[in-house]
Amino acid sequence: MVDTLSQSEIDALLSALGPAEEDDSAPPPPVQSDGAAEKRPAKETRAAQPAAQMFSSSPEERKDGKVERKYDFKRQTKFSKEQLNTIQLIHEAFVRLIGTDLSTKLRAYAQATIVSVEQRTFEEFIQSIYNPTFITVFRSDNLDGKALIDINLNVVFTILDRLLGGNGTPLGILRQLTEVEKQIMQKIMVGVIDRLREAWINIIDLAPVIELVESNPQFAQIVPPSEIVVSITIEIKIHDVTGILTLCIPYNTVESIVYKFNAASWFAAVRKETAQTNVDAISHQVKSVHLPLIAELGATIVTLQDILGLQPGDIMVTDQLFKNDLNIKVGNRVKFRGRPGVLGKKMAITITEVFDPPDQEEELT
Repeated sequence: MVDTLSQSEIDALLSALGPAEEDDSAPPPPVQSDGAAEKRPAKETRAAQPAAQMFSSSPEERKDGKVERKYDFKRQTKFSKEQLNTIQLIHEAFVRLIGTDLSTKLRAYAQATIVSVEQRTFEEFIQSIYNPTFITVFRSDNLDGKALIDINLNVVFTILDRLLGGNGTPLGILRQLTEVEKQIMQKIMVGVIDRLREAWINIIDLAPVIELVESNPQFAQIVPPSEIVVSITIEIKIHDVTGILTLCIPYNTVESIVYKFNAASWFAAVRKETAQTNVDAISHQVKSVHLPLIAELGATIVTLQDILGLQPGDIMVTDQLFKNDLNIKVGNRVKFRGRPGVLGKKMAITITEVFDPPDQEEELT
């Protein structure tokens, strides 16, 4: 004869196995025809609890100290953590550039800061955007698809107010931009995507071109809703006005170059590019420096009394022979030798020898 558990024994067993409190409004467990309740194996009861916690809305800590977080098996993750970190490094340079660019154009303090870099579906990204907004869709011939930049209208109207002579006060209401306002903002966006091109130059030359300006997010469908995108959220601050700029880059747009998003190649490219950029900048600045160029006819040593007694027609003998070339100094260093002459109605000198740095040092000593 098989012993069956009473209802009170079953309730005590379930409460001991499950840490969550039972709902008093829940229906009682099913009862068999012979009056005995249907028994649930203890292994099944233990396995059901972690599964329920896995899909909970917030992380929960188990009795063993481990934290269980929500995970959606339907959602693919195409960007690795290292690739996301590299993308953040790229756009840290981008935010510095647009902060400087906006400060120059608006003649006001402007600052940009990265808030987050995350991957999500394009549908989730579109649903997170206010309507109306200001969206700029751009493409690149060097990539396979399109990308977009969304700017909160709070920032847009602040920029427009500054450009049109105001003090940068936002409009205070949400409305679509007029055609004139769109044209002005489109010129601003040309500068923004140019700064994006500079930030990406170590990865690829984007050469971005604006394709569409839109106010309704639903009309900016650049990829299917289920496509994975990386969204870079940037906080823009102009004086006391703060808003959000979001850059959306679909995975299929950068799929052909996604292997370049790694820290090793990025830092190697940055070091190489920075060195060359410094050389070019220094060379450009040095080339514009004015230096005296002096052709020495000769030198001699005389007393101060002789100098005070010099009169027109007096002859001074120098150490320079007539047949020898003259020393030509740049600043206080001998750089060339030359022969004097006449060019038209002006005195001139022909360069006959150029000293390399070692020869120059020998000449000075």
